[in-house]
Amino acid sequence: MLATDSPERLHYLLVRDIIDTGHAPTLQRLAKLAELTEERTEAALRTLEQIHGVVLVPNSLRIWSLHPFALNPTIFWVSSATGGWWANCAWCSLGIGAALKQDVTISTSDGGEGNSLEFTVERGQSRRTDLLMNFPYPPERWWDNPFAPCANILFFSSEAHIDSWRSRHGHPLGSFLSIDVAIRLAELWFGDYASPDWVRKTPEQANEIFGDLGLDGCFWKLPASFR
Repeated sequence: MLATDSPERLHYLLVRDIIDTGHAPTLQRLAKLAELTEERTEAALRTLEQIHGVVLVPNSLRIWSLHPFALNPTIFWVSSATGGWWANCAWCSLGIGAALKQDVTISTSDGGEGNSLEFTVERGQSRRTDLLMNFPYPPERWWDNPFAPCANILFFSSEAHIDSWRSRHGHPLGSFLSIDVAIRLAELWFGDYASPDWVRKTPEQANEIFGDLGLDGCFWKLPASFR
């Protein structure tokens, strides 16, 4: 059983409240949900931040992002029969469906540019089988800045669009996945995020997921020192 002030328990309470309300709780509400003092809640929240379980607004206790949920407007809107939420990136938008274990509709744009893109994911299958999800930067770079790499994980309607987008916006050649593989990656990564059993994945566990999906080890492998 988790300690009442464990970061894992706090993560569960945060995710459930965001799912239910559509926004992050205040410190006062979180302390009430956790049945802790505000001081112990703050300490647990800081610990959760240190293990990259939450992203806080700099110099604040306000929650900026709790992957896969974004707490400020983005170009990814995810809706289900029970609610709607912003996602941080293409992967996170699939991750919300995986965490909820519900069919979702994702509203965004092709490559983050002008052409709108909307599709549904039902029972783990996309209605748009032609879509691709592009990762310009490898996993070991994701926490250099939790927003710049994440914001560039986008959906594309073709490989040619990815190539022109990279050239036009100055991003490196990364790795792109078919929508089927992208959904499976989201299920394996985010499937336990709304569970009280969630724990942050180790590099070994992450690499096992990447390997099981046949992802290129040169790009996807996390070093054992990754934190």
